Amino acid sequence: MLYALCLGLFMPLIGFVTLLSTARYVGRRQAGFIGCTTIFISLICFVSLLISYVYTGASPQTYTLFDWIHFNSINANFALHLDPLALLMTLIITGVGLLIHVYSVGYMDHDDDFARFFACMNFFIFSMLLLVLAAELLLLFVGWEGVGLASYLLIGFWYQKPEAAEAATKAFVINRIGDLGLLLGLLLTFYLFHTTDIVIVSNSVETGFTIGAPVITLLTMLYFVGATGKSAQIPLQTWLPDAMAGPTPVSALIHAATMVTAGVYLVVRMHAVFTMAPMTLQVIGIIGAITSLYASLSALGQTDLKRVLAYSTVSQLGLMFLACGAGAFYAAMFHLTTHAFIKAVLFLSAGNVVHMMHGTTEMSKMGGLSAIFTKTHWLFLIAALSLSGIPPLAAFFSKDLILENEYLVGYEFLYYIALAASILTGIYLTRAYCLTFTGPQHLDSDQHDVKEAPSIMITPVLILTFFSIFGGFIGFSIGRTPWLEDFIAEVDVTYIEKELTTDFIWSYEGILAIVGAIGGVLATALVYSKFRDQLGKPIEFLKKSFYFDEIYNWLFIIPLKSISSWMAQKIEPEIFDGSINILAQGTQGVARALQLVQSGQVRAYVAWMALGAVLLIVYLVY
Repeated sequence: MLYALCLGLFMPLIGFVTLLSTARYVGRRQAGFIGCTTIFISLICFVSLLISYVYTGASPQTYTLFDWIHFNSINANFALHLDPLALLMTLIITGVGLLIHVYSVGYMDHDDDFARFFACMNFFIFSMLLLVLAAELLLLFVGWEGVGLASYLLIGFWYQKPEAAEAATKAFVINRIGDLGLLLGLLLTFYLFHTTDIVIVSNSVETGFTIGAPVITLLTMLYFVGATGKSAQIPLQTWLPDAMAGPTPVSALIHAATMVTAGVYLVVRMHAVFTMAPMTLQVIGIIGAITSLYASLSALGQTDLKRVLAYSTVSQLGLMFLACGAGAFYAAMFHLTTHAFIKAVLFLSAGNVVHMMHGTTEMSKMGGLSAIFTKTHWLFLIAALSLSGIPPLAAFFSKDLILENEYLVGYEFLYYIALAASILTGIYLTRAYCLTFTGPQHLDSDQHDVKEAPSIMITPVLILTFFSIFGGFIGFSIGRTPWLEDFIAEVDVTYIEKELTTDFIWSYEGILAIVGAIGGVLATALVYSKFRDQLGKPIEFLKKSFYFDEIYNWLFIIPLKSISSWMAQKIEPEIFDGSINILAQGTQGVARALQLVQSGQVRAYVAWMALGAVLLIVYLVY
């Protein structure tokens, strides 16, 4: 198992190094082949590990590859931990990642930097695999930072465009703010446990600390700050919509299989520690609920197709954190899994439209495209209905599980917030579908050649659509324990989750969610088919996403720029430059004084020697 594990982990890294070192020499076909083949081999390795794990009844194993850091009593090894949770994440990363790689061969066919793109994509996959397989939090942090670097490189892939460079920088800086919290959490972990081994920390926390201990609350809060940055939760959510400046396959990879799910994974992986901090769980639930509603409302005001989907991701991640806050870690992972399939379909379908329309993302320039994109519009619609919670599509089961669990554990207020966000999901996705694919066409004169995407861009989306339809049944089953629940039982599946995933229960909160989802979709479809011309422009407050960027600009950016300008004009010339000038002038004065001694006249030197001798005699006598 160790060989398959190492091969699966390091194949994307091998692909990255190969493509990076041969970028000038390999052609498009070779670059695409190397990029896709390495991910395919990685996927095969993890599938074989899954089969072996299930059929041999294996138990979680930690494999130490080599000693890494030894400092006093602190030890950190380069170790990999293989268990069901890690296996699930690796299959999502490599499975969805492979399909996105294949799709990218068609999407990036016009780009000159073909090899660099696939090199960065492979590095992205490797970093995320390292993150989820790490047995030590310190090694997890290495993968965490690798994902941040890869996202910077890919979001700013078209660095010639100012908006892409700015978006990459913004994502990098905001993620560093969250990463500071996680780094401080790592240091506190070392201080408390003298190790960052995840298994040791999880086992030790229950015996060494009481529930609600202030130091554990602080520790989990620091972890959550890191998760907030990576998973774009309030107040560190502003980077993700701007990240749409990168190529669409990058958006699909970030949103579906990598990066933004890292925060949810961290909370679930460390759930034993988080359950010891009830206050932190409450904060996680509240932040998740508020973020979900905020993002759903913001999505309603967007006119850019990719930004709608970006806010959709922020909203769904909020629901996952909401589930974690209620202790429903299985529900969070279930929704993470279904969301990966669905969001990949939505982004890749949108990518078909954007690519064939030569980069157009504004929905006001689309409309009526169902007649052209005869396959893509069906794929987008199915995924939109699935994420809206329409039964029996995949996300219905995972979203319904989160909502019902929230209500049954007593968080009724948060349930209604999440319900509103869930209903809004159907509304803004249906709105996006109608503005893009129905009604009159608004194509520009230079877009007369728009046609359906080629097969290499359709086939991966078809495969993902299959899982968007039937994927819910891996986590829900009538009369028996569903496969996913049995497989990741280590995340401490609650009694309520077991009840809700083994039978379809007609409850008030469940019926309300179903009626709300269907009603929202139908009402939106009716409005945009009958009253499209009467609708005005989107509400500016929603389009500007509650003016978070503007508020941050006034609170942080403008003051920091003012302070920097003041320091450059006052502090630096008057204090730093002034002190250096005084030192230089003093040195020059000493040099001039010493020049008087070095006059070059012999009689002066004799006089100085005589004076020195007199002074020496006086010193020795007295």
